[in-house]
Amino acid sequence: MHLASLPWQDTPLPYANALLTEHWPLLLDSQGAGRWHILVANPRATAVLTEAGWQFDGWPGIDGDSFAVMAALQVWGEALKSGQLSASEANTAPTKTAASELPFMSGVMGYVGYAAPSEHGLPERHGDDWPLATLAYYDQGIALDCETHEAWVWASDAMSAIEWQNWQQRCVTNSEAKPAAKLEAFQLKAPFQALTTQQRYADDIAHIHELIRAGDCYQVNYTQAYEAQHNGRLWTRYEELRELARAPYGAYWALPWGELLSLSPEQFIGINDRTLTTRPIKGTRARGNDSEQDQVEASALTASAKDMAENIMITDLLRNDLSKHARIGSVSVPELCALKSFGQVHHLVTTITATLNSDATVAEVLRDAFPGGSITGAPKKRVMEIIEAIEPTARGVYCGMLFYWDDRGRVDSSITIRTLASKDGVVRTWAGGGITLDSTWQAEYEECWSKMGGVIEALSKP
Repeated sequence: MHLASLPWQDTPLPYANALLTEHWPLLLDSQGAGRWHILVANPRATAVLTEAGWQFDGWPGIDGDSFAVMAALQVWGEALKSGQLSASEANTAPTKTAASELPFMSGVMGYVGYAAPSEHGLPERHGDDWPLATLAYYDQGIALDCETHEAWVWASDAMSAIEWQNWQQRCVTNSEAKPAAKLEAFQLKAPFQALTTQQRYADDIAHIHELIRAGDCYQVNYTQAYEAQHNGRLWTRYEELRELARAPYGAYWALPWGELLSLSPEQFIGINDRTLTTRPIKGTRARGNDSEQDQVEASALTASAKDMAENIMITDLLRNDLSKHARIGSVSVPELCALKSFGQVHHLVTTITATLNSDATVAEVLRDAFPGGSITGAPKKRVMEIIEAIEPTARGVYCGMLFYWDDRGRVDSSITIRTLASKDGVVRTWAGGGITLDSTWQAEYEECWSKMGGVIEALSKP
């Protein structure tokens, strides 16, 4: 494995700019809330799932769902590896951060959209104009350690010595330039439009209440979409949006057909040393305009029986999802309905952990928990049928997952909420919330704006 240090940068943006001219550049940005920023580019192989089926590039591929294909791509990529960090490299590399600490050094990254087939028995979901899933095997990239203020460039041994020298040079030289300045700035051609009318929204909430009273379900996560036509690259607004959101699962992916930008605060599933972790979010209040009002909003959230009930319902669902592949008795909830504050909103966040069964695989764990319970409701199968019947617009990449799966078995993933997808001059985003019998359509409508209104307003400015 090739490894060398890079000059430290306070944000990952200079290195992200450096990779914009590379193939399929992807940034995973902890936005000050986590230890690592991860950047990759130039995947060895890819897999793209559309309504017409899989398209493979660089490897033979297999037939199967997204989780079977990501597992097969991981196995294919591991066969490329020819060894660990060599002794000579280990002696010349700075020692404050060992290569083993880096969270990702070759493996599969990608997204699986909400509509992608997953656990057997769940209803089919309709997609939109984005691929249902996009997977890529990356073996070169950059990692920034926000704890030690060190930056690293790495690549697998599949890269030749001259390729490695050129890769290092591009990362350094291009990070000192400003490629984003050469890009056409993002600019709306017309204001964002809600794709669900207010009357339709109110009627759908009333229908959900009827279903809850009839005993069909307990909670339905109902969402709506917004879209606008635009010129220019979404990336040119990323710095502004990351400051606005301050979310631990920021991401940007430049793909041949469009741009994916995520400001997600929510972990889907993490796997490290056979420990499973998920952190569902349920319960939201907008941040206040000053510290006093902010505290009022936070206190109102922690005192809300409705929001606590929403969170506990989903906590129970996700405890069940993790237990499918967990050691008996290992599922625990070390933190229930904890107040967490982000750039635009306060949330109630629960932490659930478990120990992975010895015979369980990463693909099985992800498949059997997908899509995340916080963005479906309970019980999962029935509410997914309800969502498919009543939501007027497809969720697409929204409410799916964005993930990395390192060759050493480390996994982390987010739920793709607070996410924007740009394709063919149209940018689309979504917002939603958990509907219970205590919900009013007016409050839920306002909550949608609390989640994405700031981003929409920022993008609406020249």
